[in-house]
This record gives sequence, structure tokens and C-alpha cells, in this order.
Amino acid sequence: MRRQWVIGMTLAFLLLLPQLVGGQGERARVGVRTVGDLEIALYAWGAQEIILPKEDTHHRPWKGATHHLDVRVYDLSRRLYIPYLNVKATITEVNKMEGFTVELEPMIGEWLHYGANVTLPHRGTYSILIDVQPPDIPRFKHLADVWNTPAQALYTYEYL
Repeated sequence: MRRQWVIGMTLAFLLLLPQLVGGQGERARVGVRTVGDLEIALYAWGAQEIILPKEDTHHRPWKGATHHLDVRVYDLSRRLYIPYLNVKATITEVNKMEGFTVELEPMIGEWLHYGANVTLPHRGTYSILIDVQPPDIPRFKHLADVWNTPAQALYTYEYL
């Protein structure tokens, strides 16, 4: 009897674990694309509480947001996540002409990523174009060509 109780409690804990860890909605990997030496991964989940330490010390969710987009750009040859990039997402509902573009800011999380809360107007299929521009930072001459090529990756996201 005790063994069944332990197994039952363990299963219950494991089922609740993703909710306890994320805490603010289910995370889903939308897709991963490789462009040259870059691996660009797009994740989407429920809107997140974000703070800007220099501007706001209070945790407040972004009002009206339905999703948080998270983009991780990984250099496959150097084996690290790339900082200082300029990343944007253009979101368009499939079969519609107009969409909107949002800048994805560098964020601290499980690792360096670029993210923003967004509002999708209703359930449906969306096209998300991730545009990655090189960082505009000084560099040594021998690294002039490192992370200097723009990249784009296109994903399809089902808002169920």
C-alpha cells in the first residue's frame, strides 16, 4: 500500500512540475532553424512578468499580452549563445496581408535570449519571421567577420 502511495505522489509531482517551474503558462518550442553557423530557436508561451531594473522595480505583467516570444541564437561553431544582437519578430496571421513587428530585447533567463510579450488578436495560424541583425559593437580586427551576417528564420505558430 505504501509503495502505491509513493508511486502516486511521485507521478502527481512530476505532472505538476512543469507548471511549478514555468509558473506562467506552458512553454512550447515553435521551431529551430539553422542559418549558416547560427541556430535560431523560437519558443512561445504565456505572457511573462518582466522587470526593467533601472526603470521599474515592481513585477507587473504586460497588460493585454497573450504570449511571450523567446528567441535563442546559438553560434554552432563557437558553441555559445550570442549577445548584443538586434532581433525583431514580424508576426502575420496566415492569409492576412498586415502584421506587426516587435523588437525582442536581450533578456536574462535560463540563458541569454531575446524576448518580448506580444498580443495575438485571436486563435489561429500565424507566420513569425525572426530577423537577426549583427551586433553594433566594437571588435578586434581579427574578429571583424564574426557575427556580422544578418539572418532570417520563418516559423509557423498555431495559437490554439
